[in-house]
Amino acid sequence: MSVSATLQTPAQPPRDLRAPAQPQPPRDARPTPLELPVGKGTISGTVVVMGSGQPARRARVNLSGGSEVGGGRSATTDDNGSFTFTALPEGRFTLSASKAGYVSATYGQRSPGRPGTPIQLGDGQKMDVKLTMARGGVITGIVLDEHGEAIPNTPVRVLRFVMPGGQRTLQNAGQDQTDDRGMYRIFGLQPGEYLVSATPRNVNTRGAVIEQQQATLQALMQNAERLAQANPAQAQMIADRVVQMKSTLSQMVSAAIEDEQNTGYAPVYYPGTTAPASASVVAVGAGEEKTGVDFQYQVVPIARVEGVVTSSTGPMPPNVQVTLLNTAFDVPGLNPGSARVDQNGAFRIQNVPPGQYTLIARGTVNSGREGGPAGRGFPTPAGRGEPGLAGRGRGMAAPGTETRMWGSADITVDGRNVSNVVVSLQPGVPVAGRITFEGTTQQAPADLSRMRVTLQPVVAPGTTGDVASSAAGRVEADGKFSIASVVPGRYRLTASGAGNGWYLGSSTIAGQDSLDFPIEIKGGQGVSGAVVTFVDRQTEISGLITNDRAQPVPDYTMVIYPTDARYRIPQSRRIASTRPSTDGRFIFRNLPAGEYRLAPVLDPEPGSWYDPGFLQQLDNAAVRVTIAEGEKKEQNLRVPGGG
Repeated sequence: MSVSATLQTPAQPPRDLRAPAQPQPPRDARPTPLELPVGKGTISGTVVVMGSGQPARRARVNLSGGSEVGGGRSATTDDNGSFTFTALPEGRFTLSASKAGYVSATYGQRSPGRPGTPIQLGDGQKMDVKLTMARGGVITGIVLDEHGEAIPNTPVRVLRFVMPGGQRTLQNAGQDQTDDRGMYRIFGLQPGEYLVSATPRNVNTRGAVIEQQQATLQALMQNAERLAQANPAQAQMIADRVVQMKSTLSQMVSAAIEDEQNTGYAPVYYPGTTAPASASVVAVGAGEEKTGVDFQYQVVPIARVEGVVTSSTGPMPPNVQVTLLNTAFDVPGLNPGSARVDQNGAFRIQNVPPGQYTLIARGTVNSGREGGPAGRGFPTPAGRGEPGLAGRGRGMAAPGTETRMWGSADITVDGRNVSNVVVSLQPGVPVAGRITFEGTTQQAPADLSRMRVTLQPVVAPGTTGDVASSAAGRVEADGKFSIASVVPGRYRLTASGAGNGWYLGSSTIAGQDSLDFPIEIKGGQGVSGAVVTFVDRQTEISGLITNDRAQPVPDYTMVIYPTDARYRIPQSRRIASTRPSTDGRFIFRNLPAGEYRLAPVLDPEPGSWYDPGFLQQLDNAAVRVTIAEGEKKEQNLRVPGGG
């Protein structure tokens, strides 16, 4: 594909035509509380079923957007699949449709589940459109036990591989329960790749046998009493049997108390493995029904992981949660279990299959909690008490004053119970800094106490996550901020609440901009001197994409990314995508100054543009664009076609 480019200076600031997030299906047919302003435009059309072209009757159609005042409307298609929205103002709109058993559709999308094309409606313009809805995909099959017999009432779920921030992860996409034939059927699925998992209902077989033996023993003893005088010989035989059963039962109870080990069912993945890394991926196309996705439970030694969580600083945080992460499977989204510790710090996680795990414990102590010691606080990482905060809500603490506690332990489960695991909670470390403003056209806010700073965790590529969790801080009127407790991990430091006209420019810790390269926060090492800078100049790259006949081409996804490969990382602020509107216009705002490449791409998988390999494939066809701080530039593109 060849792309020609023209560089212009816009006569007028272009409208913001960035593609919004995918709309959610409306809850009901009533107008939303925020109505669209009244105009003279009309958007009408039909919703049809992909493949057959038949009308999609009683589908819900949602219209959102507008020129200056946001809002939305919804309608239901008639028997011909038709709908109409009238009295619309000039502006940019997003049109979507949903129906049970179908994949939600957005106007202009090239395939189900992809972003659509925003509609640019002129003043008084009337537009007729068509939306195509695909029937949802289906995965169906039978779940069997180890003997090949159907298992009813077994939960089955499907998990879809997605790349929301450039990292491949799993997202729950649907679930069902097997019927009396062991059959399940999960429908309404988007095209994509799935893992199918069945969750067994384990029964403590040893406990069941003991209960059965106890019931039999009780019945024999009652029979022996009744026969003692009528038939002494038979009564003696029963008495001997009772003595034998008591001995056997005593041994079983002793063994159960000593070990409590069970062989049972672990969560199983198609085609019949307890290891997620060995599971087969089920690919589903638009409206496709995948039948025969059958698999069988495996009887494996399932273990119990138990232990105690302690606190290295004194009081135990309330509601401490422990979670097992499967470190052998590098895709987040599959954890074998979690539990809350009791008042003594003890925890127990049942039915854990063999594997390599990391046990993570988390808890939070809020300073000034209701019911805590008056005037005293819990110890902070520096060893001083954080003073109680009077006048706040029940059980609440000011932002940035919570003490986050964390601990972890690596565990190997080989089928035997893992006992006496001790996880010691450590306090997070403090992070402090200041907020600055670099303004050219306006003054910095006088009071910054209403602003908020946040450390957002960033999962490293190829990992399943760690103990990191988001932490918010409080800002003083002069811009100094502090976050009392941050657990180890990789983070980006951001801030909000500066007001209109101010944009986050940089966030520097130890000379490194965390907005570009996440900062590693380590246990026991506090951070000071962080600087968050806001600027009042916003970059803007806009343009028009047309074909050889100068006609707008809205079918492409515009991808902009840095020339410097160091910045081509997941969730990078220097990588962005948007769909042009129906008039072919697109816009990117607030990119950091630097050199970029701009490429039109047909129907990319959402999030794929964060993949360095994907971007490298675009390099030859991409157009180079350089943008300075606060600069506004127009970059038009021409693609072949239209003859």
